[in-house]
Formats: sequence, structure tokens, C-alpha cells
Amino acid sequence: MTTVTPATPAGFPTEPCGSCLAPVIWAETRNGRRMPVDPEPTKRGNVALTDRTHLHRAPLATVLGATSRFGRKDLRESHLVTCPHSTMWRRR
Repeated sequence: MTTVTPATPAGFPTEPCGSCLAPVIWAETRNGRRMPVDPEPTKRGNVALTDRTHLHRAPLATVLGATSRFGRKDLRESHLVTCPHSTMWRRR
């Protein structure tokens, strides 16, 4: 059975957050760790997503520094920043 999830305008699939039920994009960092990312770009965003569907992989999440984010309008926030229940999920 295939589950269809809504996608963002950029085409990234979303799933509900496990605690607040807001939509999130499950991305993967360069270290292979899963990272929940808010689907909508924001001015406060510092996470760039790279599409890797051609590799059958989750989007690659890259956290950018201040100089690299200047002028970009496609950046999103980690859902750990915006989720009201983030302390339940955050790892050290």
C-alpha cells in the first residue's frame, strides 16, 4: 500500500510532525542524520534543501552561515526551532 503525502511547491513531500502535527519535510544532513524542516521558506531560514529524488534519497539539508544566506529566498527553518514540543525531540 502506497501512502501519498502532500508536497511543497518545490516538490518536497511532507509528513505531519509527530507531536504538533504541523507539516514537515524530512531531510538528511551530510552526516546521514534525519532533520525535520519546515516546508515554507522564511526570512529567518538558514536551511537549504537539495533535491535528491533522482537518487531515491531524502532532500539534503545544509545549514548555511550568515554570509551564505544573504539574499536567498528559498531557505527554511529547522522544525526544531518552530515546534512547540521540540524539547521532546532534540538530541544533544
